[in-house]
Amino acid sequence: MFEKTLIPVAYGEKPEELKKIGNILKSFGSRSICLFHVSEAGSLFRGSDISWMEAHKDVLEELDLTVEIRTGSDHIASAIAEAALQEGADEIYLKAKRHWQIRTMLLGSVSRDLLRLSDIPVFVHKIRPRLPGEGEGRISREDLIILYATDLDEISNRPIPYLMDFQGAWCHILHVRDRRADPHSEERQKKKIDELLLGASEELAPYFGRVSSEQRLGDPAGEVLHVSEQIKADVIVLGRKRRGFLAAPMGETAERIVTRTKASIFLVP
Repeated sequence: MFEKTLIPVAYGEKPEELKKIGNILKSFGSRSICLFHVSEAGSLFRGSDISWMEAHKDVLEELDLTVEIRTGSDHIASAIAEAALQEGADEIYLKAKRHWQIRTMLLGSVSRDLLRLSDIPVFVHKIRPRLPGEGEGRISREDLIILYATDLDEISNRPIPYLMDFQGAWCHILHVRDRRADPHSEERQKKKIDELLLGASEELAPYFGRVSSEQRLGDPAGEVLHVSEQIKADVIVLGRKRRGFLAAPMGETAERIVTRTKASIFLVP
């Protein structure tokens, strides 16, 4: 499911950093990489020689990855989202910059736009340093801790096939809901959710060393962030709902989680 990955690259990107990314993606099953560079309108480098990308191509090919180079122009996030569809990519990989977290606690504008615009899954690698393939002392894929936050509806169930591809040591399934008005309704809802969580746990059990689940009452984004820190999740897996016209396309809950967590994010539209 992660066979082909599109990686946006900027001028000045270091080949050795791309090699680390290649190792990570290869550990998740990627065999083909599309390196994509966008020249913004008015950029000093617009239309310039892109031979610098050949060094990036070379280091990835050393890992036995198939690599192709593509370019685009104008609005960066839109160009990336369109290229990913045209190239038949299974996912888009973004390396979030550490200083974005320190200075603003927000992803950069390109990343935020892409998370809203993309019609294919986006993997945002953030500052929690526990992904396979990252160098000295790196963990194996079997050590991964995944937090799967779900509304238990059709949209939220779409990430399940990707979770099966992630695999790992532990998948914790979390559902956050409101309290019902009366004790009888609350008990019925709790029982219903427990049954749905058990079904999801049984479906994922063959792919993880351990699968657990829980339901919580409260603010969804706040609870996901809290549980993520509790279990030291390496990746938070979310489904993204498209909202109506003029509404936030990613949804307030998902956006708060993406911008505030230290864990990496895998967002499935």
